[in-house]
Amino acid sequence: MNRFDQFISRQNTNSVRWDKYAKDVIPLWVADMDFAVAECITQALERRIKHPIYGYTHASEELKEAIQDYLLKKYQYTIQKDWLVFIPSVVSGLHMAARNLLKPGEHALIPAPAYHHFQMALEGSKNPFSTYSYVLQNNRWVIDLDAIRKLTLPNTRLLMLCNPHNPGGTVLSASEIAQINAIAQEHQIIICSDEIHADLILDPEKQHIPIGKDIDPDHFTMSLMSLNKTFNFPGIGLGWAVIPNASLRNQFAKDLHTLIPGPNALAFEVSLAAIQGGDAWHNGLLEYLRQNRQIVKTWVDSHASLQMAHLDATYLAWIDATLVNNKQLSQDFVVGGVAVSPGQQFGANDFFRLNFGTNQMLLREALARMSNVLEKN
Repeated sequence: MNRFDQFISRQNTNSVRWDKYAKDVIPLWVADMDFAVAECITQALERRIKHPIYGYTHASEELKEAIQDYLLKKYQYTIQKDWLVFIPSVVSGLHMAARNLLKPGEHALIPAPAYHHFQMALEGSKNPFSTYSYVLQNNRWVIDLDAIRKLTLPNTRLLMLCNPHNPGGTVLSASEIAQINAIAQEHQIIICSDEIHADLILDPEKQHIPIGKDIDPDHFTMSLMSLNKTFNFPGIGLGWAVIPNASLRNQFAKDLHTLIPGPNALAFEVSLAAIQGGDAWHNGLLEYLRQNRQIVKTWVDSHASLQMAHLDATYLAWIDATLVNNKQLSQDFVVGGVAVSPGQQFGANDFFRLNFGTNQMLLREALARMSNVLEKN
């Protein structure tokens, strides 16, 4: 049996995803997966917990060098170890960027639709912001670069990206990255790029490009990265920011270990283990997610009232239900036994996001239940 076909009950584990709704509801909402982690991660945890003291822990030189090698191997991105700032999560990094890199009154640009923490970060920092859009072109969600240019103000200081995009699944091309960097450099704008889904690209011909790759390190760019999503350990969690510019790096990290805690001891261990021993598991995951993407696409195509653009990356299907004309569709799905993420969370009321990072038996059952709901509309 394929390891990803295994059903593992998450009841009685205090799972955020599985405990929110009644036990008979299949939860395909928040973005963690139902797959057992790679054995190398379990082994690393077992080794570490045999030492009975869990004190404050810093990133080892071995981990820093492993990340260097990983970024070079995966993305041909050469970095220095001192460019790394270790944080508890990418979400923390988004909030740190908004709070620490903007002066009062400075303006930011954030994507929409997008993961809700982009907007929450700017609201928390009390800085003005505008949202730039994605538009559908040739069955792909594409950043409206003209909108970015038009929305850029004299006091615009920060541009936030999500690449690969959540929820649209778009992987930015080299041309798109170059144009975004050119806009930022022309207007002296900092780019903060959420790249947590970089290793979840489902199209083999596509390549993730870190925002700071192949440009002058003195330019103001930062990649927020993590293996939490790829290797399915967000409950342990570790993130890092790659910030080549020293002054930007220091500014970003000024409240680390005060308002923002340092990562926990086990987080360093699992990330190192994933880098050193997780390749086979990762390759198997990508193949399984490609199959699940096709299952979801076939299901969407079987319903004339639904549409879904091609998903380059992630395990999060972004589904257009405009033609269903039901403003409470997500609630109706819950009544029908499936929980999805409503589009309102991302700023798109007529959409919903479906997490297909689960075993295929459960996924097919969930889609069948959703079909029953749609047939009643």
